[in-house]
Amino acid sequence: MSPDHRLVFETERLIVRTATVEDVDLIYALWTNPQVMKNVGFPQGLRTTRSELKERLSKQGMTEFESLLVVELKATGQAIGQCKLSCADEEGIAEPDIKLMPEFWGHKYGVEAWRELVAYQFTHTDCDAVHATPNVENIASIKMQEAIGGVRIGEDVCQFPESMRDYTTPVHYYIYRVCRADWEPAATADRRTGQSGLATACSPPGA
Repeated sequence: MSPDHRLVFETERLIVRTATVEDVDLIYALWTNPQVMKNVGFPQGLRTTRSELKERLSKQGMTEFESLLVVELKATGQAIGQCKLSCADEEGIAEPDIKLMPEFWGHKYGVEAWRELVAYQFTHTDCDAVHATPNVENIASIKMQEAIGGVRIGEDVCQFPESMRDYTTPVHYYIYRVCRADWEPAATADRRTGQSGLATACSPPGA
């Protein structure tokens, strides 16, 4: 790992670190990949350039909550994706995110990283809940939420501004929630039994 990279957390198979300008090719490959970006409304990939991304990376903040993060394989150091942490909004909700290159789908790397992202949100911020909004057609992402105990509490459709509609599509998504009030007891029980465990999500409002 380069001296400019800062370790944020690691899992059994993965390292998550802060991104630098050296990661511009990875971020560009992810964000312009139609397979990755169609699920968030960009069927042809995001319209951006390496120069724009390099500038963004060079102006990142100093903390892990102000920086893009890179997911690497611990065994080889190969970068396989990008994620981000989130500060809580005024309602106490954090919305982290993860994207992996398609060639690394199907190995449960997403579940492994996402479980630790959720844990990091609860142990390093005062958020009350973690939300995720997988596309209703993204079965793998939905299974990832449910694997760590996420509960579906609703759904909605994201409509892009008129000026963007020639290269975007509306996104019909589910809302999944993991609550601190349920996650903390489950995490404590997992530490006592020595298991990696699953986060446990709270029930939907009114349920």
